[in-house]
Amino acid sequence: MPTNYTIYLINQSSTTQTFWCFLARPQEVASDASVFANSSASLAIDSNDPATNSFTIPVQYVVAAGASNNAVGLNVKVNSTISQNSDLSQVWNANYADAPPNKGPKLVLNTDSVGPNSLKIISNPFDQENNESLGWYASQSFGIQTEAGFMGMSWSPSPNKSRTLTPKLSFYVSTGEFGSSTLADWTQVSNDSAQVNVPGNFIAGACTVTLLNNGKWKITPGKPTKMMLMSDLGFLTSEAHGELMALAYLESDKVQKDEVTSVSWPKQEVLNAAAAGDETDTYLTGTITVASALAASFAFFIISGVQFTITRPARGRTTVEFSYSGQQSVQQIKDLVVAGANALFGGASKD
Repeated sequence: MPTNYTIYLINQSSTTQTFWCFLARPQEVASDASVFANSSASLAIDSNDPATNSFTIPVQYVVAAGASNNAVGLNVKVNSTISQNSDLSQVWNANYADAPPNKGPKLVLNTDSVGPNSLKIISNPFDQENNESLGWYASQSFGIQTEAGFMGMSWSPSPNKSRTLTPKLSFYVSTGEFGSSTLADWTQVSNDSAQVNVPGNFIAGACTVTLLNNGKWKITPGKPTKMMLMSDLGFLTSEAHGELMALAYLESDKVQKDEVTSVSWPKQEVLNAAAAGDETDTYLTGTITVASALAASFAFFIISGVQFTITRPARGRTTVEFSYSGQQSVQQIKDLVVAGANALFGGASKD
């Protein structure tokens, strides 16, 4: 499993939009109205911005605890006093102090453990009623800390209680009037958003989310088409020149974007470097069918930045035979070439 997942963002609407990313709730708190969405991960993107914009999300969970004079609730800003990276199966003790004086909490790793897909937070028996009567409120949070900011959820902990969470890598990409680290309702977060799930919406750790000009969302596994061209077509000599060439290439009749509808892998031998005596790690052949008849006798196609050679051109047909030779593993290639994948055909002959 990749250590990072990247969600590429494209804004095709007519105005600048601020994109937000939220981590979906674990099942244990899916119906708990006292658990609020919390994110500081946002990115403003101009209409049809040619730059590359993305959220990069590490598979590293964090638990956090805080105390302040703000009660946990809708539209309240929550910044935790202390946070710790957490691995699945770990148990954390969140220890809150009794006021006065007002003090922040501590997080201590417990020697116990929970199931391999869960983590647990235990609150100590602090005097919540007295603390809140003095205007001192405890908070607890769980989520993922990214370079763009925190994405997760927050709630008010109960004394001497524990909360077990089984997180899932599912994200809401939304635009709207959210505030950084300001608690939001889950209905507001999920309505009119793109829900992106691992692994289904990702190929090689990448996914592209596009806000269309009609306000709807489009989710495409893999990197944006322009990035595939810029990284894989050898005639591109610089980033600026590459971008211009990629756009011109996309607008020409030498390329066709299509969707894979089926794939078959014949029984075959997989060549490894040690056996082959060269630098080739993997050699595979297969057959794909795409949604539309191919407009030219293409020489290759690209899926998520990986190039495949067409071994039998099939102009005017929907099925082509292909081969792959490179350093990707057999499983990585078979995870890329699946029904629903977007393929970019190029290298058309001049017939």
